[in-house]
Amino acid sequence: MNKLFTALLLFFGSLGLMAQDDDIYKYEVDLNEVIADQVKVSLQVPSSVPKDEVTFYFPRIIPGTYEIHDYGQFINNLEAFDSRGKKLKVNRIDKNTWKIKKAKRLEKITYLVEDVWDAKLKEPLFEPACTNFEAGKVFFINNNGLFGFFEDKEKLKFELTFNRPNDFYASTSLRRTGGDFDTDVFRASDYGDLVDAPILYSNPDTVNFKLGYGDIQISVYSPNKKATAKDIADKIRPMLEAQNKYLGNMLPVDRYHFLIYLSPNGYPSGSIGALEHPRSSMFCLAEEKVDRIGELVVNIASHEFFHIVTPLYIQSEEIYNFNYMNPKMSKHLWLYEGVVEYMAHHMQCRYGLKTQEEFMDKLCEKVQTSTRYKAGIPLAEMSKKCLEKGFNSQYNNIYYKGALTAMCLDLELIRLSEGQYDLTMLLRDLSAYYGQDNPFQDVELYDKIIEITGFPQLQKFFDKYVEGTEMLDYNKFLEPYGVEYLKEAPVLEMSPLGGLENGALRTDTLGRFYMAKAEKLDEFGSKYMGLKNGDVILSWNDKSFTPKTASAILFTYMQGLKVGDPLEIRILRPDGEGNYKEMTLETEIAKIKMMKKHVFKIKEKMTEEQEKRFKRWLEPQIR
Repeated sequence: MNKLFTALLLFFGSLGLMAQDDDIYKYEVDLNEVIADQVKVSLQVPSSVPKDEVTFYFPRIIPGTYEIHDYGQFINNLEAFDSRGKKLKVNRIDKNTWKIKKAKRLEKITYLVEDVWDAKLKEPLFEPACTNFEAGKVFFINNNGLFGFFEDKEKLKFELTFNRPNDFYASTSLRRTGGDFDTDVFRASDYGDLVDAPILYSNPDTVNFKLGYGDIQISVYSPNKKATAKDIADKIRPMLEAQNKYLGNMLPVDRYHFLIYLSPNGYPSGSIGALEHPRSSMFCLAEEKVDRIGELVVNIASHEFFHIVTPLYIQSEEIYNFNYMNPKMSKHLWLYEGVVEYMAHHMQCRYGLKTQEEFMDKLCEKVQTSTRYKAGIPLAEMSKKCLEKGFNSQYNNIYYKGALTAMCLDLELIRLSEGQYDLTMLLRDLSAYYGQDNPFQDVELYDKIIEITGFPQLQKFFDKYVEGTEMLDYNKFLEPYGVEYLKEAPVLEMSPLGGLENGALRTDTLGRFYMAKAEKLDEFGSKYMGLKNGDVILSWNDKSFTPKTASAILFTYMQGLKVGDPLEIRILRPDGEGNYKEMTLETEIAKIKMMKKHVFKIKEKMTEEQEKRFKRWLEPQIR
């Protein structure tokens, strides 16, 4: 090959690379300048986009959430420019859609992004899926809230440049490809990859460690330093090591990031939670010391981490080719959420992180909560129609009824295979068959499960309990394992809320919680806590008790609670003449006798066969 030909080849090859590199979304964000809770974003438009008219979108919904969020509603002052800086005409069609005329000249788009957490909304959105900007402190970034896409161009690559304070660090599963002391450059393979990689910017508080062949990073933002990344890592790491064993020491991802925001003042929605992604999860929790939130973090992290199996490696076409504007939901969300929720607790029991009795109590809680939802809705229909009116309020039952259905499927697999096969092995085989880039069709999943397991009897299970409305017969599934289900039984145990959860509280005109129906309290609420009608609750264990904080406070308080733990409630008590006296009620957590509904009880005497099956279900297996 002569030198001239080689030079020409290199020249034209570099032109090809340059042209290819032009066909990419090039975004820039300035985190150094936040004006009225807004950050400025600019986009260098991909070369293949311009034509007579283009449509630019922000998503209505993203994977892992089951309600419409309309992220475009937080975008302001969107403007388009040609190469000379001249403005082009832009029409906003709806909350999430802009059309740009004479787009052949389109070169650049700029806009402002509003902080979602502080936005004035009728109904607050799910915080772990949104954005929060606190200049000079922390930026909680879900990329679906900052970056849009052009119609039919979701599969192009994305390059993000963040200008940031020089002492800030970005925790994210995105690969950093460039930058300097106050700049970061990241790349994503397409819009789906971008949405699935949130970013937490703050002063660094991170812990990194190996899990099998994968890298784990835990990043924490705790404004009052009540919990550190090391504190939380000490809690999470044993759980992750147990999960690795549970999955056969074969994690399907090379890295995973836990991004944890701890709020001292609660969240606009009044709740706490997390959102999973293939290689990371975003947490919004109450700021407490790790001894109070440790178990909560472990339970949530266990659930979110299991999503590395499903839907990452087992996913329907609706999830794989997710439509951000007109979503179609899969009828197998029971598989993504219900199965994962069951495994999160089953794993902790199997590897000694929770006792067998604690696991039974968790199953009891699942049944109790599931009964609060409307009966007669098949799991498959609930999943498929979760965005529709009448179904969206019922969807959360997937974490209760769905988890219990997953348990029964696990028990059925163990029974049919005489202990040779179970639910985790089924997920392993489904993962191997489908993989990350081969989604299944909704209608084929049951047939594939039957083909893999060799158990045609499972079709009746799916027909009855997933597609149909038949109630789970817990004794039918559990009796072979030496466990008894009782609709109601006398027990001696803790009642941490004293019956408040039974509708004893109301809010007054000042937005304060007060005791409206003290008769709904149990012995712990009336005798030990000493609450009476009319009492206004001001704080719970030194935490301000408001509609914005109550859910997070109580949920966090109940995690890992033990007999003897202190409880302090500050109240205002009326004197009958319109005056209130501030008081502090103090007690210790105690067990009380009560009738409890939906009890799972391990039999003291089992047959040899029951004991064998029980151990196969709840004890570690050598594979």
